[in-house]
Amino acid sequence: MGLSSKDHRQQTKESLTDNILTAREVATYLRLTITTVYNLAASGELPGFKIGKSWRFAEGEVMERIAAAKPKAKTAV
Repeated sequence: MGLSSKDHRQQTKESLTDNILTAREVATYLRLTITTVYNLAASGELPGFKIGKSWRFAEGEVMERIAAAKPKAKTAV
């Protein structure tokens, strides 16, 4: 059975916003101050974008940045 128009709009809205984080959410996750998150975003070290005066972050991009910053594991010889 198909989704009603209202259900479809709600599902679309949820899928568009489910992986977008606020600066506060990123700060909490990374255990940083919100000022540090703003500074990292403004310098380009943390991928984000502004909507008006508010910073937003794509969860996947933040996770990729974290993975890239982790030291590479040394392989045993």
